[in-house]
Amino acid sequence: MQLFEDDLPSGLRKLVRTMIKIKTAIVVVALPILPITFFFVVFFRYILERDLFAYEEWLMPICFWMFFLGSALGTYYDKQINADLLDALTENKKIIWFRKLAITFIELIITLFVLYWGWLMLADEISAYPRWKTTIALKIPFFVPRVGIFIGILFMAFYSAVAVYVLWKVGPVKYTEKLSAFKLAEAEAEGI
Repeated sequence: MQLFEDDLPSGLRKLVRTMIKIKTAIVVVALPILPITFFFVVFFRYILERDLFAYEEWLMPICFWMFFLGSALGTYYDKQINADLLDALTENKKIIWFRKLAITFIELIITLFVLYWGWLMLADEISAYPRWKTTIALKIPFFVPRVGIFIGILFMAFYSAVAVYVLWKVGPVKYTEKLSAFKLAEAEAEGI
């Protein structure tokens, strides 16, 4: 998706870039919270011989939000783990483009199903108000991490839909040209 960001309409391009900056900022701010917390857990437990009260409960929402926003970023940057070898086996531009389009479309369909289930999960929480399920000690509603799950999946579906649109728009020739240029630049950056 990032590779073809310039092929988006200008309003959508600005929106996507803004959303990426916000998600990246949230993940960058949230990420150090985990090791810092575990440092204090060890410090409290082994130096002060006390427990850090209910740290698991406030780390849970942070972890869920960070994981699912990070997954959305992975969808945007197309950095999911895959074992696709077809690009190495053929140089036919139409096959390479069609394969990517088909995979992205299937990913979109699956993500839309998961998004629907995420909405059902969230709707179940909303319907339980004011008797929300909460954590034991800090009484953090389970709604908080579940919103993070839903929003992350929503962004994954959005980026997959935009990727399908862009892949269809650019076609096989432009796709393979940009992909080759990107791979060459990536290899040069790694010193290969």
